[in-house]
Amino acid sequence: MDKSNYYAWLRLVSVKGLGPETIQKLLTKYSKPGRIFKTSKEELTELSYISYKLAGNILENQKEEFIENQLALLEKHNVRLLSILDDEYPRLLKYSYNPPIVLYIKGELLLDDDLVFAVVGTRKPTQYGKIAVRRIVPKLSLAGFTIVSGLAYGIDGAAHHEALNAGGRTVAVFGTGLDTVYPSANRKLAERVLTNGALISELPLGSKIEAWNFANRNRIISGMSKGTLIVEGAKTSGALLTAKYALEQNRDIYAIPGNINSPQSEGPNYLIKLGAKIVRNPDDILEEYQLKLNLVNNTASADAKPKVKLSDSEEKIYKLLMNYEKNLSMDKMVELTDESPATLSSVLLQMEFKGLIKRGAQNRYWLI
Repeated sequence: MDKSNYYAWLRLVSVKGLGPETIQKLLTKYSKPGRIFKTSKEELTELSYISYKLAGNILENQKEEFIENQLALLEKHNVRLLSILDDEYPRLLKYSYNPPIVLYIKGELLLDDDLVFAVVGTRKPTQYGKIAVRRIVPKLSLAGFTIVSGLAYGIDGAAHHEALNAGGRTVAVFGTGLDTVYPSANRKLAERVLTNGALISELPLGSKIEAWNFANRNRIISGMSKGTLIVEGAKTSGALLTAKYALEQNRDIYAIPGNINSPQSEGPNYLIKLGAKIVRNPDDILEEYQLKLNLVNNTASADAKPKVKLSDSEEKIYKLLMNYEKNLSMDKMVELTDESPATLSSVLLQMEFKGLIKRGAQNRYWLI
């Protein structure tokens, strides 16, 4: 969207009492926001879906301060607006139920609508869930999928990391304005997403953090994606809400089967019972789209090394952690690599800076 049109779109979406469905009807009739504002109250009220009061709200600019503030924040944070009429607007999302009229975007979308896939799950994954993401997401990225998730702790963050590590693209959908990274601990991850992807939100810059906005953003995650993979989550989790939206949007739903005694597997197992496709490996997803994918490298390993520059020592540690199904202690890595504790500590610190590993209690490390 040309920046000269930002004012009109911000004015349109800020009209009191004017919802997305009514806005789409108005755009169908008038094509552009500017034409809506140039009409008369009499003409607007002739439309069955516009009341006299709403017509007044449309024609009287009551949100001048809000609009000017948004324009200033867009400039300050290097964010741009994308309207539902723009060619770059995700096509699948555009034709989903209740799509955002305006998206705030930072970075580049560059979406192929047949190659967008969502991976979501619990904020508190088990080691099993982390391994599942590590084994599946890289091959999806290598096959050309853009991975969409919600930048949350746990499975969402791991999905973004694995897509980027494999040299793929990823999109993070915010439940806040783009000037607020939540959780704040994922600020570096958000910056990393911008190296090969985009951050998007339907919320104005400066919006307060509200719980229901995170639920609403899940419809965007599923709406812009061809399919959604649920890795782990309780039956009442946000991941299951994303699956619900995907079902309503007639999108494909996939789930990682899990231990029947694990609370984190309740959601995926429930979805499988309802008909979601079981995913044991990346090919369970890729075979569904094989006719639409140009898999140049069908033998590409899901264990491909990350596309960030690694020293020989870092690559050795990365492969060790990749092939080991549990987190490893410093002592165990010293034993397996024959590196001195001092050398290993330095290598691990550099890998933390590169966003490849995380350190937990008792000096235990795992890939993220």
